[in-house]
Amino acid sequence: MNKAVTSDMTTTSRLDALLLALIFAALLFRLLLSPPIWQHGEAREGLVVQTIVQDQQWILPLRNGDLPSKPPFFHWIAALTGLIFGLHDCIVRLPSAIGAEVMAITTFLIGRAVGGRKTGWLAVGALLGMYEFWDSGTQARVDMIFAASITVSLAGFFFWYHDGRKSARATCYIAAAVAVLAKGPAGILLPVLVIGGALAAEGRLQLLWKLWSWSLAALVLLIDLGWYALAYQIGGNAFLALQIGRENIDRALGTGVFTSNDTYLTIAGWLATRMFPWSLVLLWSLIRRLRGKHEDFAGRFLHAWWISIFGVFALAAGKRAVYLLPLYPAIALLAARAIGALIPSAAEPDSGQKASSRTSVPCTSVRMARRIGIGFAIFDLALMLVNHNAWHDVKLRKSRLAFVEKTRSLVPSDKPLFATPELGITEIIVIAYRLRREIERKPVTSADHSDYFLAPIESTENTSVATSSLVSSATAKIALVTRPAGQSFIRN
Repeated sequence: MNKAVTSDMTTTSRLDALLLALIFAALLFRLLLSPPIWQHGEAREGLVVQTIVQDQQWILPLRNGDLPSKPPFFHWIAALTGLIFGLHDCIVRLPSAIGAEVMAITTFLIGRAVGGRKTGWLAVGALLGMYEFWDSGTQARVDMIFAASITVSLAGFFFWYHDGRKSARATCYIAAAVAVLAKGPAGILLPVLVIGGALAAEGRLQLLWKLWSWSLAALVLLIDLGWYALAYQIGGNAFLALQIGRENIDRALGTGVFTSNDTYLTIAGWLATRMFPWSLVLLWSLIRRLRGKHEDFAGRFLHAWWISIFGVFALAAGKRAVYLLPLYPAIALLAARAIGALIPSAAEPDSGQKASSRTSVPCTSVRMARRIGIGFAIFDLALMLVNHNAWHDVKLRKSRLAFVEKTRSLVPSDKPLFATPELGITEIIVIAYRLRREIERKPVTSADHSDYFLAPIESTENTSVATSSLVSSATAKIALVTRPAGQSFIRN
Protein backbone atom coordinates (compact mmCIF):
# COMPACT_ATOMS: atom_id res chain seq x y z
CA MET A 1 0.00 0.00 0.00
CA ASN A 2 1.19 3.52 -0.81
CA LYS A 3 2.79 5.20 2.23
CA ALA A 4 0.76 8.37 1.66
CA VAL A 5 -2.48 6.37 1.67
CA THR A 6 -1.43 4.50 4.81
CA SER A 7 -0.56 7.76 6.55
CA ASP A 8 -3.90 9.26 5.56
CA MET A 9 -5.79 6.23 6.91
CA THR A 10 -3.88 6.46 10.20
CA THR A 11 -4.68 10.16 10.52
CA THR A 12 -8.35 9.49 9.78
CA SER A 13 -8.47 6.72 12.37
CA ARG A 14 -6.91 8.99 14.98
CA LEU A 15 -9.40 11.73 14.13
CA ASP A 16 -12.29 9.29 14.50
CA ALA A 17 -10.96 8.18 17.89
CA LEU A 18 -10.62 11.82 18.98
CA LEU A 19 -14.16 12.67 17.92
CA LEU A 20 -15.56 9.63 19.70
CA ALA A 21 -13.63 10.63 22.82
CA LEU A 22 -15.18 14.10 22.58
CA ILE A 23 -18.62 12.49 22.71
CA PHE A 24 -17.71 10.90 26.03
CA ALA A 25 -16.38 14.25 27.24
CA ALA A 26 -19.73 15.82 26.31
CA LEU A 27 -21.54 13.12 28.28
CA LEU A 28 -19.34 13.83 31.31
CA PHE A 29 -19.98 17.55 30.92
CA ARG A 30 -23.72 16.92 30.89
CA LEU A 31 -23.31 14.86 34.05
CA LEU A 32 -21.81 17.93 35.71
CA LEU A 33 -24.81 19.99 34.56
CA SER A 34 -27.27 17.56 36.11
CA PRO A 35 -28.95 18.38 39.43
CA PRO A 36 -28.35 16.15 42.47
CA ILE A 37 -30.18 12.84 42.58
CA TRP A 38 -33.55 13.58 44.13
CA GLN A 39 -36.05 11.24 42.43
CA HIS A 40 -36.99 7.67 43.27
CA GLY A 41 -35.67 5.95 40.13
CA GLU A 42 -32.08 7.18 40.39
CA ALA A 43 -31.94 7.03 44.18
CA ARG A 44 -33.11 3.40 44.03
CA GLU A 45 -30.10 2.38 41.94
CA GLY A 46 -27.82 4.62 43.99
CA LEU A 47 -28.80 2.79 47.17
CA VAL A 48 -27.76 -0.52 45.62
CA VAL A 49 -24.37 0.97 44.71
CA GLN A 50 -23.92 2.29 48.24
CA THR A 51 -24.66 -1.16 49.68
CA ILE A 52 -21.99 -2.74 47.49
CA VAL A 53 -19.35 -0.19 48.45
CA GLN A 54 -20.19 0.09 52.15
CA ASP A 55 -21.15 -3.52 52.96
CA GLN A 56 -19.35 -5.43 50.16
CA GLN A 57 -22.58 -7.16 49.10
CA TRP A 58 -21.58 -7.86 45.50
CA ILE A 59 -23.90 -10.74 44.61
CA LEU A 60 -27.29 -9.50 45.82
CA PRO A 61 -26.89 -6.02 47.30
CA LEU A 62 -29.97 -4.88 49.20
CA ARG A 63 -31.73 -1.57 48.71
CA ASN A 64 -32.57 0.00 52.06
CA GLY A 65 -33.00 -3.52 53.39
CA ASP A 66 -35.14 -4.68 50.43
CA LEU A 67 -34.26 -6.95 47.52
CA PRO A 68 -33.20 -5.11 44.33
CA SER A 69 -35.47 -5.34 41.30
CA LYS A 70 -32.69 -5.58 38.68
CA PRO A 71 -29.47 -7.60 38.26
CA PRO A 72 -26.31 -5.79 39.39
CA PHE A 73 -24.11 -5.17 36.33
CA PHE A 74 -24.86 -1.42 36.31
CA HIS A 75 -24.20 -1.28 40.04
CA TRP A 76 -20.94 -3.21 39.76
CA ILE A 77 -19.53 -0.62 37.36
CA ALA A 78 -20.55 2.27 39.60
CA ALA A 79 -19.25 0.51 42.73
CA LEU A 80 -15.86 -0.23 41.17
CA THR A 81 -15.39 3.40 40.13
CA GLY A 82 -16.76 4.50 43.51
CA LEU A 83 -14.12 2.49 45.33
CA ILE A 84 -11.48 4.41 43.38
CA PHE A 85 -12.91 7.92 43.22
CA GLY A 86 -15.41 7.92 46.06
CA LEU A 87 -19.20 7.80 45.95
CA HIS A 88 -21.15 10.79 44.68
CA ASP A 89 -23.92 11.42 42.18
CA CYS A 90 -21.66 11.64 39.12
CA ILE A 91 -20.08 8.28 39.91
CA VAL A 92 -23.48 6.65 40.40
CA ARG A 93 -24.55 7.98 36.99
CA LEU A 94 -21.24 7.20 35.27
CA PRO A 95 -22.13 3.66 34.04
CA SER A 96 -24.86 5.15 31.86
CA ALA A 97 -22.38 7.55 30.26
CA ILE A 98 -20.03 4.63 29.60
CA GLY A 99 -22.90 2.68 28.05
CA ALA A 100 -23.82 5.65 25.84
CA GLU A 101 -20.23 5.92 24.63
CA VAL A 102 -20.14 2.20 23.84
CA MET A 103 -23.39 2.54 21.90
CA ALA A 104 -22.00 5.49 19.90
CA ILE A 105 -18.76 3.65 19.06
CA THR A 106 -20.62 0.49 18.03
CA THR A 107 -23.03 2.48 15.88
CA PHE A 108 -20.08 4.14 14.15
CA LEU A 109 -18.40 0.79 13.47
CA ILE A 110 -21.54 -0.72 11.95
CA GLY A 111 -22.15 2.41 9.89
CA ARG A 112 -18.60 2.41 8.59
CA ALA A 113 -18.98 -1.26 7.63
CA VAL A 114 -22.24 -0.76 5.70
CA GLY A 115 -21.46 2.52 3.99
CA GLY A 116 -18.02 3.85 4.81
CA ARG A 117 -16.80 6.50 7.20
CA LYS A 118 -19.40 9.02 6.02
CA THR A 119 -22.28 6.70 6.92
CA GLY A 120 -20.66 5.91 10.25
CA TRP A 121 -20.54 9.53 11.29
CA LEU A 122 -24.00 10.31 9.92
CA ALA A 123 -25.31 7.44 12.07
CA VAL A 124 -23.54 8.78 15.16
CA GLY A 125 -24.90 12.24 14.40
CA ALA A 126 -28.44 10.86 14.17
CA LEU A 127 -28.00 8.89 17.40
CA LEU A 128 -26.76 11.97 19.22
CA GLY A 129 -29.76 13.81 17.78
CA MET A 130 -32.14 11.72 19.90
CA TYR A 131 -32.84 13.28 23.30
CA GLU A 132 -33.28 9.92 25.02
CA PHE A 133 -29.63 9.14 24.21
CA TRP A 134 -28.46 12.09 26.32
CA ASP A 135 -31.12 11.65 28.98
CA SER A 136 -30.62 7.92 29.56
CA GLY A 137 -26.88 8.31 29.07
CA THR A 138 -26.60 10.62 32.08
CA GLN A 139 -29.04 9.07 34.54
CA ALA A 140 -28.50 6.46 37.23
CA ARG A 141 -30.70 3.84 35.58
CA VAL A 142 -29.96 0.47 34.03
CA ASP A 143 -31.55 1.19 30.63
CA MET A 144 -28.50 2.57 28.81
CA ILE A 145 -26.18 -0.21 29.93
CA PHE A 146 -28.81 -2.71 28.80
CA ALA A 147 -29.30 -1.01 25.43
CA ALA A 148 -25.54 -0.76 24.85
CA SER A 149 -25.12 -4.47 25.58
CA ILE A 150 -27.89 -5.34 23.10
CA THR A 151 -26.23 -3.10 20.50
CA VAL A 152 -22.83 -4.76 20.95
CA SER A 153 -24.40 -8.23 20.77
CA LEU A 154 -26.15 -7.43 17.49
CA ALA A 155 -23.00 -5.83 16.13
CA GLY A 156 -21.15 -9.05 16.95
CA PHE A 157 -23.65 -11.02 14.90
CA PHE A 158 -23.47 -8.54 12.01
CA PHE A 159 -19.69 -8.69 11.77
CA TRP A 160 -19.74 -12.48 12.12
CA TYR A 161 -22.19 -12.67 9.23
CA HIS A 162 -20.08 -10.18 7.27
CA ASP A 163 -16.73 -11.98 7.48
CA GLY A 164 -17.18 -15.05 9.71
CA ARG A 165 -14.83 -13.89 12.49
CA LYS A 166 -15.03 -16.11 15.56
CA SER A 167 -14.24 -13.13 17.78
CA ALA A 168 -17.36 -11.38 16.48
CA ARG A 169 -19.48 -14.44 17.31
CA ALA A 170 -17.98 -14.53 20.81
CA THR A 171 -18.82 -10.84 21.20
CA CYS A 172 -22.43 -11.57 20.24
CA TYR A 173 -22.75 -14.20 22.96
CA ILE A 174 -20.87 -12.41 25.75
CA ALA A 175 -22.62 -9.07 25.22
CA ALA A 176 -26.00 -10.85 25.42
CA ALA A 177 -24.88 -12.43 28.70
CA VAL A 178 -23.96 -8.97 29.99
CA ALA A 179 -27.38 -7.65 28.89
CA VAL A 180 -29.02 -10.31 31.09
CA LEU A 181 -26.90 -9.17 34.04
CA ALA A 182 -28.00 -5.61 33.30
CA LYS A 183 -31.76 -6.10 33.13
CA GLY A 184 -32.78 -9.73 33.02
CA PRO A 185 -33.80 -12.43 30.50
CA ALA A 186 -34.75 -9.87 27.84
CA GLY A 187 -31.00 -9.56 27.27
CA ILE A 188 -31.12 -12.96 25.54
CA LEU A 189 -34.61 -12.65 24.06
CA LEU A 190 -34.03 -9.47 22.06
CA PRO A 191 -30.82 -10.52 20.23
CA VAL A 192 -32.33 -13.95 19.45
CA LEU A 193 -35.44 -12.37 17.91
CA VAL A 194 -33.46 -9.82 15.89
CA ILE A 195 -30.96 -12.38 14.60
CA GLY A 196 -33.71 -14.88 13.79
CA GLY A 197 -35.72 -12.19 12.02
CA ALA A 198 -32.72 -11.02 9.98
CA LEU A 199 -31.79 -14.53 8.86
CA ALA A 200 -35.43 -15.35 8.08
CA ALA A 201 -35.69 -12.23 5.91
CA GLU A 202 -32.49 -13.35 4.19
CA GLY A 203 -33.83 -16.88 3.74
CA ARG A 204 -30.81 -18.31 5.56
CA LEU A 205 -32.13 -19.60 8.86
CA GLN A 206 -29.80 -22.56 8.50
CA LEU A 207 -26.95 -20.22 9.48
CA LEU A 208 -28.24 -20.36 13.03
CA TRP A 209 -26.44 -23.70 13.34
CA LYS A 210 -23.17 -22.08 12.28
CA LEU A 211 -23.76 -19.23 14.71
CA TRP A 212 -24.41 -21.72 17.51
CA SER A 213 -21.47 -22.59 19.74
CA TRP A 214 -21.77 -25.07 22.59
CA SER A 215 -18.78 -23.58 24.38
CA LEU A 216 -20.07 -19.99 24.11
CA ALA A 217 -23.57 -21.06 25.14
CA ALA A 218 -22.06 -22.81 28.16
CA LEU A 219 -20.16 -19.62 29.00
CA VAL A 220 -23.37 -17.57 28.83
CA LEU A 221 -25.12 -20.06 31.11
CA LEU A 222 -22.19 -20.01 33.51
CA ILE A 223 -22.26 -16.22 33.69
CA ASP A 224 -26.02 -15.69 33.93
CA LEU A 225 -27.32 -18.80 35.65
CA GLY A 226 -24.26 -18.66 37.89
CA TRP A 227 -25.28 -15.24 39.18
CA TYR A 228 -28.95 -16.19 39.49
CA ALA A 229 -28.00 -19.33 41.45
CA LEU A 230 -25.77 -17.38 43.86
CA ALA A 231 -28.41 -14.68 44.26
CA TYR A 232 -31.06 -17.32 44.91
CA GLN A 233 -28.98 -18.75 47.73
CA ILE A 234 -29.15 -15.32 49.38
CA GLY A 235 -32.64 -14.14 48.44
CA GLY A 236 -34.49 -17.44 48.07
CA ASN A 237 -37.94 -17.64 46.53
CA ALA A 238 -38.57 -13.97 47.26
CA PHE A 239 -35.70 -13.09 44.90
CA LEU A 240 -37.12 -15.22 42.05
CA ALA A 241 -40.63 -13.91 42.65
CA LEU A 242 -39.35 -10.33 42.36
CA GLN A 243 -36.77 -10.45 39.58
CA ILE A 244 -38.33 -13.15 37.38
CA GLY A 245 -41.99 -13.15 38.34
CA ARG A 246 -42.76 -9.50 39.03
CA GLU A 247 -40.20 -7.70 36.86
CA ASN A 248 -40.49 -9.97 33.80
CA ILE A 249 -43.60 -12.17 33.71
CA ASP A 250 -46.00 -9.77 35.42
CA ARG A 251 -44.61 -6.77 33.52
CA ALA A 252 -44.99 -8.59 30.19
CA LEU A 253 -48.47 -9.98 30.85
CA GLY A 254 -49.87 -7.09 32.86
CA THR A 255 -50.56 -9.22 35.92
CA GLY A 256 -49.82 -8.49 39.56
CA VAL A 257 -49.15 -4.81 40.22
CA PHE A 258 -48.64 -4.00 36.53
CA THR A 259 -51.54 -2.52 34.64
CA SER A 260 -51.20 -0.11 31.75
CA ASN A 261 -53.46 2.27 29.88
CA ASP A 262 -50.90 2.60 27.10
CA THR A 263 -52.05 1.24 23.75
CA TYR A 264 -50.29 0.21 20.57
CA LEU A 265 -50.83 3.78 19.35
CA THR A 266 -48.98 5.07 22.40
CA ILE A 267 -45.83 3.10 21.69
CA ALA A 268 -46.11 3.89 17.98
CA GLY A 269 -46.23 7.55 18.97
CA TRP A 270 -43.06 7.11 21.01
CA LEU A 271 -41.38 5.50 18.00
CA ALA A 272 -42.33 8.46 15.82
CA THR A 273 -41.68 11.31 18.24
CA ARG A 274 -38.81 10.24 20.49
CA MET A 275 -36.53 9.72 17.46
CA PHE A 276 -37.87 12.55 15.30
CA PRO A 277 -36.79 13.58 12.66
CA TRP A 278 -34.73 10.42 12.12
CA SER A 279 -37.80 8.20 12.47
CA LEU A 280 -39.01 9.65 9.15
CA VAL A 281 -36.62 7.16 7.53
CA LEU A 282 -39.18 4.45 8.28
CA LEU A 283 -41.72 6.24 6.09
CA TRP A 284 -39.03 6.73 3.44
CA SER A 285 -38.20 3.01 3.57
CA LEU A 286 -41.87 2.11 3.20
CA ILE A 287 -42.20 4.34 0.12
CA ARG A 288 -39.10 2.74 -1.42
CA ARG A 289 -40.53 -0.69 -0.71
CA LEU A 290 -43.85 0.18 -2.36
CA ARG A 291 -41.90 1.38 -5.40
CA GLY A 292 -40.31 -2.05 -5.70
CA LYS A 293 -36.85 -1.20 -4.36
CA HIS A 294 -35.34 -3.93 -2.20
CA GLU A 295 -32.92 -3.68 0.69
CA ASP A 296 -29.54 -5.36 0.86
CA PHE A 297 -28.66 -7.55 3.85
CA ALA A 298 -27.59 -4.56 5.95
CA GLY A 299 -30.95 -2.90 5.36
CA ARG A 300 -32.88 -6.06 6.14
CA PHE A 301 -30.83 -6.57 9.30
CA LEU A 302 -31.51 -3.02 10.50
CA HIS A 303 -35.23 -3.36 9.84
CA ALA A 304 -35.32 -6.71 11.65
CA TRP A 305 -33.51 -4.96 14.51
CA TRP A 306 -36.06 -2.22 15.12
CA ILE A 307 -39.15 -4.25 14.22
CA SER A 308 -38.29 -7.13 16.57
CA ILE A 309 -37.57 -4.89 19.56
CA PHE A 310 -40.55 -2.67 18.86
CA GLY A 311 -42.78 -5.74 18.57
CA VAL A 312 -41.67 -7.15 21.93
CA PHE A 313 -42.41 -3.98 23.86
CA ALA A 314 -45.60 -3.26 21.88
CA LEU A 315 -46.97 -6.65 22.98
CA ALA A 316 -45.79 -6.29 26.58
CA ALA A 317 -48.34 -4.86 29.00
CA GLY A 318 -45.78 -2.71 30.82
CA LYS A 319 -44.67 0.05 28.47
CA ARG A 320 -42.23 2.92 28.91
CA ALA A 321 -40.71 5.07 26.19
CA VAL A 322 -37.17 4.31 27.39
CA TYR A 323 -37.72 0.61 26.63
CA LEU A 324 -37.27 1.47 22.95
CA LEU A 325 -33.70 2.63 23.57
CA PRO A 326 -32.12 -0.62 22.19
CA LEU A 327 -33.58 0.08 18.74
CA TYR A 328 -32.20 3.63 18.50
CA PRO A 329 -28.96 2.58 16.74
CA ALA A 330 -30.97 0.80 14.03
CA ILE A 331 -33.02 3.93 13.31
CA ALA A 332 -29.86 6.06 13.33
CA LEU A 333 -28.12 3.72 10.88
CA LEU A 334 -31.12 3.59 8.53
CA ALA A 335 -31.31 7.39 8.58
CA ALA A 336 -27.57 7.65 7.90
CA ARG A 337 -27.80 5.34 4.89
CA ALA A 338 -30.73 7.34 3.51
CA ILE A 339 -29.03 10.71 3.97
CA GLY A 340 -25.70 9.39 2.70
CA ALA A 341 -27.35 8.07 -0.45
CA LEU A 342 -28.80 11.50 -1.21
CA ILE A 343 -25.53 13.43 -0.99
CA PRO A 344 -23.89 12.19 -4.24
CA SER A 345 -27.12 12.31 -6.26
CA ALA A 346 -27.73 15.90 -5.20
CA ALA A 347 -24.27 16.80 -6.48
CA GLU A 348 -24.47 15.09 -9.87
CA PRO A 349 -24.15 17.51 -12.82
CA ASP A 350 -26.85 17.74 -15.46
CA SER A 351 -26.39 15.50 -18.48
CA GLY A 352 -25.90 18.52 -20.69
CA GLN A 353 -22.85 19.79 -18.81
CA LYS A 354 -19.42 19.35 -20.25
CA ALA A 355 -17.30 16.45 -19.12
CA SER A 356 -14.71 18.82 -17.69
CA SER A 357 -17.26 20.27 -15.27
CA ARG A 358 -17.69 16.85 -13.66
CA THR A 359 -14.47 17.33 -11.77
CA SER A 360 -16.39 19.75 -9.55
CA VAL A 361 -18.77 16.98 -8.38
CA PRO A 362 -16.53 15.60 -5.63
CA CYS A 363 -15.90 19.10 -4.27
CA THR A 364 -19.63 19.86 -4.28
CA SER A 365 -20.32 16.55 -2.54
CA VAL A 366 -17.70 17.27 0.14
CA ARG A 367 -19.12 20.74 0.74
CA MET A 368 -22.63 19.32 1.12
CA ALA A 369 -21.38 16.60 3.48
CA ARG A 370 -19.61 19.22 5.60
CA ARG A 371 -22.74 21.38 5.78
CA ILE A 372 -24.81 18.40 6.84
CA GLY A 373 -22.16 17.51 9.41
CA ILE A 374 -22.19 21.03 10.84
CA GLY A 375 -25.98 20.97 10.99
CA PHE A 376 -25.87 17.64 12.83
CA ALA A 377 -23.29 18.98 15.29
CA ILE A 378 -25.32 22.10 16.12
CA PHE A 379 -28.51 20.09 16.56
CA ASP A 380 -26.79 17.49 18.73
CA LEU A 381 -25.05 20.10 20.87
CA ALA A 382 -28.37 21.82 21.51
CA LEU A 383 -29.91 18.54 22.66
CA MET A 384 -26.91 17.81 24.88
CA LEU A 385 -27.32 21.14 26.66
CA VAL A 386 -31.09 20.76 27.13
CA ASN A 387 -31.26 18.94 30.44
CA HIS A 388 -34.92 18.34 31.28
CA ASN A 389 -34.06 17.22 34.81
CA ALA A 390 -32.31 20.52 35.54
CA TRP A 391 -35.61 22.43 35.53
CA HIS A 392 -38.20 19.71 36.10
CA ASP A 393 -40.13 20.32 39.36
CA VAL A 394 -37.48 22.76 40.58
CA LYS A 395 -39.48 23.85 43.61
CA LEU A 396 -40.11 20.29 44.79
CA ARG A 397 -36.49 19.29 44.14
CA LYS A 398 -35.05 22.20 46.13
CA SER A 399 -37.51 21.65 48.96
CA ARG A 400 -36.80 17.92 49.18
CA LEU A 401 -33.04 18.40 49.12
CA ALA A 402 -33.22 21.18 51.72
CA PHE A 403 -35.30 18.94 53.97
CA VAL A 404 -32.74 16.15 53.63
CA GLU A 405 -29.87 18.44 54.62
CA LYS A 406 -31.74 19.74 57.67
CA THR A 407 -32.54 16.16 58.65
CA ARG A 408 -28.85 15.30 58.32
CA SER A 409 -27.93 18.10 60.73
CA LEU A 410 -30.63 17.22 63.27
CA VAL A 411 -30.42 13.42 63.48
CA PRO A 412 -27.19 12.13 65.05
CA SER A 413 -25.46 9.44 63.00
CA ASP A 414 -25.60 7.01 65.93
CA LYS A 415 -29.38 7.38 66.34
CA PRO A 416 -31.86 5.31 64.30
CA LEU A 417 -34.11 7.04 61.79
CA PHE A 418 -37.50 5.50 61.05
CA ALA A 419 -40.32 6.14 58.58
CA THR A 420 -43.97 5.84 59.47
CA PRO A 421 -46.05 3.28 57.53
CA GLU A 422 -47.98 6.13 55.88
CA LEU A 423 -44.90 7.67 54.22
CA GLY A 424 -44.51 6.98 50.51
CA ILE A 425 -41.66 4.82 49.25
CA THR A 426 -40.31 7.63 47.06
CA GLU A 427 -39.45 9.84 50.01
CA ILE A 428 -37.91 6.96 51.93
CA ILE A 429 -35.69 5.85 49.04
CA VAL A 430 -34.47 9.37 48.23
CA ILE A 431 -33.72 10.29 51.86
CA ALA A 432 -32.03 6.94 52.55
CA TYR A 433 -29.79 7.46 49.50
CA ARG A 434 -28.88 11.03 50.32
CA LEU A 435 -28.22 10.31 54.00
CA ARG A 436 -26.47 6.99 53.23
CA ARG A 437 -28.33 5.21 55.97
CA GLU A 438 -31.03 2.57 56.20
CA ILE A 439 -34.51 3.78 57.11
CA GLU A 440 -36.89 1.17 58.48
CA ARG A 441 -40.63 1.53 58.78
CA LYS A 442 -42.07 1.77 62.27
CA PRO A 443 -45.31 3.24 63.65
CA VAL A 444 -44.98 6.25 65.92
CA THR A 445 -47.09 4.48 68.52
CA SER A 446 -44.24 2.03 69.15
CA ALA A 447 -41.58 4.72 69.32
CA ASP A 448 -39.05 4.91 72.10
CA HIS A 449 -38.05 8.23 73.55
CA SER A 450 -35.53 10.08 71.35
CA ASP A 451 -36.50 8.09 68.24
CA TYR A 452 -36.63 10.13 65.04
CA PHE A 453 -39.38 9.64 62.47
CA LEU A 454 -40.07 10.74 58.91
CA ALA A 455 -43.79 11.16 58.37
CA PRO A 456 -46.28 12.85 56.05
CA ILE A 457 -47.27 16.26 57.43
CA GLU A 458 -50.97 15.39 57.55
CA SER A 459 -50.29 12.29 59.66
CA THR A 460 -48.33 14.32 62.23
CA GLU A 461 -51.22 16.74 62.54
CA ASN A 462 -53.80 14.02 63.15
CA THR A 463 -51.83 11.59 65.33
CA SER A 464 -52.95 10.89 68.88
CA VAL A 465 -49.33 10.35 69.96
CA ALA A 466 -47.50 13.35 71.39
CA THR A 467 -44.70 14.23 68.97
CA SER A 468 -42.56 17.26 68.30
CA SER A 469 -41.79 18.43 64.76
CA LEU A 470 -38.15 19.32 64.25
CA VAL A 471 -38.35 20.30 60.58
CA SER A 472 -40.97 20.07 57.87
CA SER A 473 -41.44 20.89 54.22
CA ALA A 474 -44.87 22.01 53.09
CA THR A 475 -43.83 21.58 49.46
CA ALA A 476 -42.52 18.04 49.90
CA LYS A 477 -45.32 17.31 52.44
CA ILE A 478 -42.97 15.60 54.86
CA ALA A 479 -41.84 16.22 58.44
CA LEU A 480 -39.16 15.01 60.81
CA VAL A 481 -40.63 14.34 64.24
CA THR A 482 -39.47 12.93 67.55
CA ARG A 483 -41.29 11.61 70.58
CA PRO A 484 -40.24 14.15 73.23
CA ALA A 485 -41.97 17.51 73.23
CA GLY A 486 -40.44 20.94 73.39
CA GLN A 487 -38.20 20.78 70.33
CA SER A 488 -37.77 23.73 67.98
CA PHE A 489 -39.85 23.86 64.82
CA ILE A 490 -38.45 24.81 61.43
CA ARG A 491 -40.52 25.19 58.26
CA ASN A 492 -39.12 25.69 54.74
